[in-house]
Order: sequence, then structure tokens, then C-alpha cells
Amino acid sequence: MVEQAERIPPPSPGAGEYLEQAMAWSDEVRAKGRAALNLPYGNDERQKLDVYMPAAPPEHPAPVLLFLHGGYWVIGHKDLLGFMAPAITPAPALLVSVGYRLAPAAKYPQQVDDCRAALRWVYDNIADYGGDPQRIHVGGHSAGGHLAALITLQRQRLAPFGLPQDVIKGCFPVSGVFDVTETPPERRQAFLESDADARDASPLYNAEGNATPFLLEIGSDDFDNLRAQHPRMLAALRSQPGYVEEMLREAHNHFQISLDHANPESPWPTRVRQWLTAPPA
Repeated sequence: MVEQAERIPPPSPGAGEYLEQAMAWSDEVRAKGRAALNLPYGNDERQKLDVYMPAAPPEHPAPVLLFLHGGYWVIGHKDLLGFMAPAITPAPALLVSVGYRLAPAAKYPQQVDDCRAALRWVYDNIADYGGDPQRIHVGGHSAGGHLAALITLQRQRLAPFGLPQDVIKGCFPVSGVFDVTETPPERRQAFLESDADARDASPLYNAEGNATPFLLEIGSDDFDNLRAQHPRMLAALRSQPGYVEEMLREAHNHFQISLDHANPESPWPTRVRQWLTAPPA
């Protein structure tokens, strides 16, 4: 596996720097690590996923982190997330990077349903790669955090995909979009068929009854709207039965917080590995 512990991203990378660095690091991981790439879970070109495995096959079925890329629903790709593998797989655990159809061609709930379909594929097939289908966790960055939170909280909508309501054992949204009603109009219009769907598409308004553990990570220098939504989502989750934990990263912007997940010694990967192997009650 590629050693990334000493790699330090630019102090405040922008979108272009982020995409370039994430892809370069991910290409290195794919070249040297154990991975099964471009596995289809549907018929669309975007409906594919990658499975990153520990350097040595685990003795027992390992927990799984299914992670979703960001891009405000209109850009992004699963290939950008391979850089996270060296910080997750030593747990031991498996990292699954999921692609999904993009807006505006795909409107809500198509992208969310893609994530549910990918989850079903993992549930059915991950044992073939050394993973434990009874220990699946989900996470995502930015719009990926939104999608991860939504498939976790809308648990009653998992049944049509043949999934039990408790299939997700933990959720890790990073810089997540939690209130679609407050997203920039051009992004909201690209994602939704109608503004009438905005509340249904918002994790903030789907938290009732949640019992799944959540770890919310946000940077102090993140986008203003996401920093404003973060405490509201935190409060909504804390009013429900599920365990909730917050990780605030000082002096991290929207892109640096993601690149920091390449470092196995960084707080977020360290905490996630702990959750994967010994989830909080």
C-alpha cells in the first residue's frame, strides 16, 4: 500500500487543487494496493464501485466503509476517493468507493436510490472480498455526506431494495449538506424535480427516530452554509436515541478536510477505524 502519513495537502486548497491531488494520490493507491475496480451494481456507466482491501487478507470478515464522493450532486467521481484506503484498510477494514448518476440528468431520488442499490450490492457481495455484511458503515464528503446521511435516516426506504432497516451500523458525514432547502438555487434546481421535494431530500428533516450512531466532521473554515447547517443537524440527531459525536477541525477548509483523510494518523481516520472495529453503543 502507498504510505501517505507524511503527505500534507496545501494549507487551503481550492477545488482544482483538491481534484488534482485526490486523483494523483488515488492513482498511486490503485497501482500498488489490493483493489477490485469498476464493479457494476447497475446498468449505467456511473453505477459502479471500487473495493479497496487490506494489504493482507483479514483472518475474519472485516467491517466495511462505503464512502460517497462530493461535488454538489453535479460533478465528482468514485475514482477520487482511493487515496483514503491506506488510512482505513489497516483496521483491518474494507473501503468501498461508490459512483452514482449525476444531476441534472438524474433528479432526486435517483441518486439516493443509486446509493441504496450500491449498498444492496455490498450487502450481497462483500463477503467475497473479505468483508462482513453485518458490519457496513457509510460516509461521504459534501454532497456525499448528504447522501450517506439520507440513506441512513430514511431507513424505511431500504426495504424495497431488500435491505434490513438496521443494515447501516454507523454514518460518517464530512462537511455534509443537511438542509437542501437552503442550498444555492442553481444546485437545488439541478438536484430536484421540484422545490416541493427539498424537505424530503434533507437529512435535517428525516432525523426522527434515528438510532444509528453518527460522527459529524466539519472544518472551521468550511463553506458558510455548511457550517451553519452543521449545528442544526447535530442538534436534530442528539434529540433522537442514536449516539452522536462531533469532530470540529480547526483551520481546515472544505477541501483540506477531505485530503486530510489520506493521513492514517489524522483524527478522523483514527476515530473511524475505532468505530469500524468497536462501534459505539
